[in-house]
Amino acid sequence: MLNASFCTVVILHQIKPYPDYQQLLISTFGKEQTPLKAIERCRHNKNSLLLVDLDAIDFTLHENALHLLETVERDLKTSSIPLVVCSNDDSAQFMLDCLQAGAVDYLLKPIYSNVIKTLFLKLFKRKESTLLLPQQHHSIPSPTSLYERIKDTHLSKTVMEAFVPKTMIQVSPLTKKQQANLKTRIFSWDFGPFGLTTNELVHVVYLIFDQVISLPDLSHIVFSQSQWYDFIIDLASAYHDQNPYHNFAHAVDVLQCLFVLLCESGLLPFSNKTSRIHLLTAKDIFALLIAAIGHDAAHPGVNNAFLINSSNPLATLYNDRSVLESLHSMTLFQLLNKHGLIDLIGGLHSEDYKAFRKTVVSSILATDMSLHLEYVAKIKEQAIRFHQNQVEPNDLERNLLCSALIKCADISNVARPFRWGTQWAELLIEEFVCQGDLEKELGMPVLPMNDRDKVILEDSQIGFIRFVALDLFQNVREILVDLSFAVDQIQANLKQWETRKHALTAHDSGVSNLLDEEDTFDSDEYKYMIETGSKRSSSMDLCSSGVKKRAPLEKQASIYHPIQLDENNVSPGETRKNPVYCQCAIQ
Repeated sequence: MLNASFCTVVILHQIKPYPDYQQLLISTFGKEQTPLKAIERCRHNKNSLLLVDLDAIDFTLHENALHLLETVERDLKTSSIPLVVCSNDDSAQFMLDCLQAGAVDYLLKPIYSNVIKTLFLKLFKRKESTLLLPQQHHSIPSPTSLYERIKDTHLSKTVMEAFVPKTMIQVSPLTKKQQANLKTRIFSWDFGPFGLTTNELVHVVYLIFDQVISLPDLSHIVFSQSQWYDFIIDLASAYHDQNPYHNFAHAVDVLQCLFVLLCESGLLPFSNKTSRIHLLTAKDIFALLIAAIGHDAAHPGVNNAFLINSSNPLATLYNDRSVLESLHSMTLFQLLNKHGLIDLIGGLHSEDYKAFRKTVVSSILATDMSLHLEYVAKIKEQAIRFHQNQVEPNDLERNLLCSALIKCADISNVARPFRWGTQWAELLIEEFVCQGDLEKELGMPVLPMNDRDKVILEDSQIGFIRFVALDLFQNVREILVDLSFAVDQIQANLKQWETRKHALTAHDSGVSNLLDEEDTFDSDEYKYMIETGSKRSSSMDLCSSGVKKRAPLEKQASIYHPIQLDENNVSPGETRKNPVYCQCAIQ
């Protein structure tokens, strides 16, 4: 029978003074031995556990203590031996971090005899799983044990803990004037989140969903105002505010954009447009909007290519395919489950939930820009079927339309009024060059689009609009004709970017306009760069030494003012021989 007298406890502590609980350990587990003998006994005695006294070591940071635990577990091969820690530190977060680092329990000092006498119980669960008769290893597992094994949520919790911020934002009520102002703004295409506080952004999300769940077909979603706010606050906190671009403001912008597109196209009955509610159900729209607000949750501020090239554990977990998008979807569903929204939709085993999940996941995965051309081709084919009256109201057609709409919303910066588009473009480029800084620090190759000294804002926007965004919006317009206003705005913005480009290069003789017909850089080349993050051929040197370097991005202008060329950054007689192109893909 397993009891304390048959167990070995190895203590990791300072030499002197001895911990006050040492005599209690000796009286419970037996005589004291030298460290070498204790380690040797531990290796040969399966009934062993390791007790680490974290107060015994001079730590200035919690990270050092956690590193020690990880090292002890790895180097001493104690993965099969329970690791218990003790300390005077009563921080709940530190306790959880210790468990995450490999400890099976955390004992808060002072340690009393009744606690020490139950230490051997840490071995019981392991003994229970290993002391099987030989024939039992081949027996058919019972449904209960199989269920217990496959229902483990440790992996998803670990990913959430590693990639989701631990801070929680605070929200306060709006004044009636603020609420009225936001209610007006959520219906406007001329929307930008830059002047709004995080508090106001949370309210924007609530106001949009409050409108949508008023639809008769969504009457089954009975969620109180406080429940909605709890969910939205939790989701907002899952975004990294340190990201220049992929933060909660971007998520709100995408949500609001989708809401307006749905209204203006007649898919939502909140405008005087021709009704097209037969193309998407209310449940489709609810799922699409949920996908929009969570489509970049836990975004780390680097793109898929970086995660793959750096062998990040996320890339390994998701097999290098839609790595970030898979993370966003997983994070969103963890929070939906936490706040009970899944039960309101019908529960895990209902047909409504299965359809909801399919729409949300497929919509988020559609935002992977490496799949952009594939989606545009599918949308183009759907537009042809639509004009031939061959679009069937089935799941595949509706999910494809949802994918088309969220893709438009995700890159809608180029379709917003120019003053909003310029601010978003600068923030996106800033996030790219921050990644480039990290790539340089890690000794990784740096693409021009991520290099502060090579990136040119105007070039990136002109190329992105011409070869990526415009084609998508034009094909969606073939299905939803009332979205012509967005295409018109994109074309107007393109002209403004070209005007800025000409103004910047006018003083350089012999410099061709970016993307002229005679330019060696064609649309296929640009699209390939968008999808892969690299050039396809050597016909164009993206890193030409003859390129004139622009001033660092932060010195060019603030996000509230037009970018001006820094003439002081040009050496006498220096010319810009070739343009530098940067990817403006939304990850």
